[in-house]
Amino acid sequence: MVLFIDTHLTDIVIILYQDGQILKKKIINNEKENSKLLMPLIKKILKKKEPDSIVVVNGPGSFTGVRLGVTNAKTLAYTLKIPIRTITSLECLAVCTNVPEKIVAFSDKNGYYIGIFDENYKLIGNYEYLSNDEFTEYCAKYEVITNVKLDYKKIIAYALEKEVVNPHEVNPIYVKQLDVEK
Repeated sequence: MVLFIDTHLTDIVIILYQDGQILKKKIINNEKENSKLLMPLIKKILKKKEPDSIVVVNGPGSFTGVRLGVTNAKTLAYTLKIPIRTITSLECLAVCTNVPEKIVAFSDKNGYYIGIFDENYKLIGNYEYLSNDEFTEYCAKYEVITNVKLDYKKIIAYALEKEVVNPHEVNPIYVKQLDVEK
């Protein structure tokens, strides 16, 4: 049984997945206090069952959101001694599109995270963060896919094909420069 954790923006997505099926899925749309909600939600979803693997979305996205999901996933993987795999938020979008080479993006309140992927969902170049104005200019030059319906079965199945990572080596992916860094 796989525990999937995604907190890269303001929502919490927790899924239990086994043998190609979603056993349980809970999505909490929230702006604040996700740190108080995440572990009780995981505990409720698991109901005394122990997962045998974890998949965590490790960014890019909200600094706090990404850190929250990654820290909890690493802690669980380490203490339960189970494998952990990562998938990025932009990979999730790429996996759910049928375009061979694609530019995918999602927004926060100030701009857009962007990734370019090949037909095998491998990142071409680096992830970027563009302000809303920069994104408008970018879209005038390139076709960008922003409206992607997430297929969690497909996302988790893809992530399970990726390499297992040592929990101590699972790191958040931050693309956006923090205000204090500017």
